[in-house]
Amino acid sequence: MKKETVYRCRNIYTENGKIDGSITVKDGKIIEISTEKKDADFDYGNNLIIPGIFDTHNHASGGYNPYGESDHIRIANNRHYLKNLAAKGVTSVLATIFSTKADQESLDVLKTLSDHIVGKEFDGATAVGINFEGPFLNRTGEGGIRYVPDPVDLDYLKKCIDICGKNLMEMGMAPELKNADKGTKLLLKNGVKVAMTHTDSKSEEAFAAFDRGVDISTHTCNVMVGIHHRNIGGLGAALMDDRVSCELICDSMHVCNNMLKLIFRLKPHDRIMMISDSSNFEGLPKGKYRRHDEIMHVNRKGFVLDEHGSLSGSSKPVIYGIKNIVENCGITLEDALRMACYNPAMKFGFRNKGSLAKGKDADFVVIDRKFNVLYTYNGGRKVYDHEKDTDLINHEFLSYKIS
Repeated sequence: MKKETVYRCRNIYTENGKIDGSITVKDGKIIEISTEKKDADFDYGNNLIIPGIFDTHNHASGGYNPYGESDHIRIANNRHYLKNLAAKGVTSVLATIFSTKADQESLDVLKTLSDHIVGKEFDGATAVGINFEGPFLNRTGEGGIRYVPDPVDLDYLKKCIDICGKNLMEMGMAPELKNADKGTKLLLKNGVKVAMTHTDSKSEEAFAAFDRGVDISTHTCNVMVGIHHRNIGGLGAALMDDRVSCELICDSMHVCNNMLKLIFRLKPHDRIMMISDSSNFEGLPKGKYRRHDEIMHVNRKGFVLDEHGSLSGSSKPVIYGIKNIVENCGITLEDALRMACYNPAMKFGFRNKGSLAKGKDADFVVIDRKFNVLYTYNGGRKVYDHEKDTDLINHEFLSYKIS
């Protein structure tokens, strides 16, 4: 029988508030949270213990992503990807793929994720499901090159569902595209949440999509029609409709801090899910990178820009966003943790995750006062140690750096 392990800390952010006390773990579960003085196996002193972050929209980390030329390579890449996520305090993730075309490559990646990665125990975060951002999208970001979108292909959606089963938890589409209504109905019937994503929809089309069951706004503010005083656009509709959970990148680059403050005033906080939308360049040093025929630039502020100056994913993890909104947007750490951990877990039905409470999974992170991740525990297993795990970045990706 496994013994109990006690973790002591002066600042434990539990489901019922911050305490000075201890967490007792056995068989991967929290069996007690106490303010009583106990002999501890690990004493984290004046650091902070927070719940494991639940990132529902995450493409890559440290130069690793779910892609690869073969099943074998994809499995290896995912192992590194999940390890890098643990270094950022993520314990649960919807592994996220992106495409603007209904291609075979995406189906291959979905199969690898579903067959070999989702729900499996690795030395890192756990991929609890899959998020497919696309392929039926309609809008590009500021400075991006427009493409001709395909109508929603119901046969392709069926292939995605057949490959993944219950592992496909979210799929994004532009609700104004032809057959989007039928596609939404098909996905919802099969238990897949549908997100309004990369869309030119005005408020009327957005509200109609919400009436059909679309209940997530992908990286709210980004790649959608903004608010105008004669039509509040897809953005205004997402903020007004309490049926909709808004993904929000809080790195202050994708959405400026004043806009974040406005959203926090307008949108019920239990309907906000902090995400990273992190790209291959998350955690990589600033500079220009050439890969194949593509040039990407990570500037000194952390913006990831393509050669046309368009934002292309994030270089910052959710823990960076937590730090930003606590220090610069007037949000308490307790509230930020609900948006980064609890809300996503509840949205996707993982009631054993998202907060620190008796009976829940022992997913927690030790951070210092500057929001640096020191240790990450996933189901009671230490999956990141800042003193030992010092070289996680993909060195092959660093070789693409040209300046």
